[in-house]
Amino acid sequence: MVDTDPKPCDLLVGGDLVLTLDEQGRVLRNGALAVSDGRIVDIGPAATLEARWSATTHVDGKGRLVMPGLVNVHNHTPLMITRGMIEDIGFAPMYTPGIPQGHWLDADDAYALSSLGMYELLRAGCTTVVDYYRYPSSCARAAAELGLRAVIAGRVHDADPAALAVGRYEHRTEVGQASLRENAELIERWNGHDGGRIRCDWAPHAPDTCSDDLLREVGRLAEAHGGNLHTHLAQLPIEVEAVQARSGMTPARLLDKLGLLNERLIAAHCIHMERADIELCGKAGITVAHAPIGNAKGGRIAPIVELRDAGARIALCTDTFSGDLIEAMRWSIAMQRIDRQGNVLDARTVLDWGTREGAAALGMGSEIGSLEIGKRADIVMLDNRSPSLAPLIDGYGVLVHSASGRDVDTVIVGGRVVLAGGQPVNVDGAEIVTRAQSVADRLWQRAGRAPIG
Repeated sequence: MVDTDPKPCDLLVGGDLVLTLDEQGRVLRNGALAVSDGRIVDIGPAATLEARWSATTHVDGKGRLVMPGLVNVHNHTPLMITRGMIEDIGFAPMYTPGIPQGHWLDADDAYALSSLGMYELLRAGCTTVVDYYRYPSSCARAAAELGLRAVIAGRVHDADPAALAVGRYEHRTEVGQASLRENAELIERWNGHDGGRIRCDWAPHAPDTCSDDLLREVGRLAEAHGGNLHTHLAQLPIEVEAVQARSGMTPARLLDKLGLLNERLIAAHCIHMERADIELCGKAGITVAHAPIGNAKGGRIAPIVELRDAGARIALCTDTFSGDLIEAMRWSIAMQRIDRQGNVLDARTVLDWGTREGAAALGMGSEIGSLEIGKRADIVMLDNRSPSLAPLIDGYGVLVHSASGRDVDTVIVGGRVVLAGGQPVNVDGAEIVTRAQSVADRLWQRAGRAPIG
């Protein structure tokens, strides 16, 4: 006799429309996903799964568009303190005088600000984030508490940040060794936390802010550790000029010479590149962490289509300026179409950049990035009754071209509901905002800028 009793599962997640983003591009109307032990165990029509599974918890999918969690591959969440200020003052905070940043903070400040950044990322549907900065253990703590999946690293450099902010390069051994220790302590304390939900990597800040010796050392440490190496590359003219003066090479060629330009490298920006640099990065198979919002706010457009066509992997990030990766998808399309005067990108391409490609870049392609049986249950549900998601004809198109992170209602990470009704489940969102505002008030007053309002 065939057993027709429903099988037990932890969650049954429904959806009016389910975008799986799997290889076949399956889209289900009135679909559902069954989740057990943090992984997806079944996908199909809601009626079928409701008969097949007996769930401990039902997540109602009425009026919901369901998709994989977003993967945001480059952030510095404590730099949320610069938002609304740096855009009209400079481009990269580390190179801008009078900006509250890493060497102004303590661990508690970094935790308060990182919590704000992680909260916004979660609120906008990011389930996996790469974050690196000073006091990285504070960033790891914030991600752990909010429930995100995160790859955390320190900010390794030996350029003195106070000197750099006023345009001087002073490479100091003690600065570099301190940043290496901070990253090593992070790995010792946090790597593998909560069954691997928190992973730790190494992150040399940039080719100009790290001496050749420091780049070699962090490269050796990263090789021994595994995972990815995260950096900024060809972000600013000052970086290109400083590296050229020091080595006679472009930043990309220097990293190649030192053995760091390879498929494990996730390099943010990649704006100021010669054609030979683009070809070199493509041949090496690096991942470009594309930050269209930050680049555009600084008046810059990265040659992202050329990098992709040369063989580089493209993944998306919001960097310092925003937590909304859907917005970054839209900016990716708009900026490249302006730059190339043509329809060079579409919604499905950039949606992959914000999910599957980011997952693959982090070595997590078999675990996250799409909704498939066996993968971790990192799931985002948007309210498709929102006016910005109507009329819903093409799920990909309306999501990328019209929706925003504000339409996110529910977020599930590893089978745990961590955002419900737009509010974090594990923490008090209002308290996070208040605490971060207090830190920002104090540090901006120190910078001589009293809060407005």
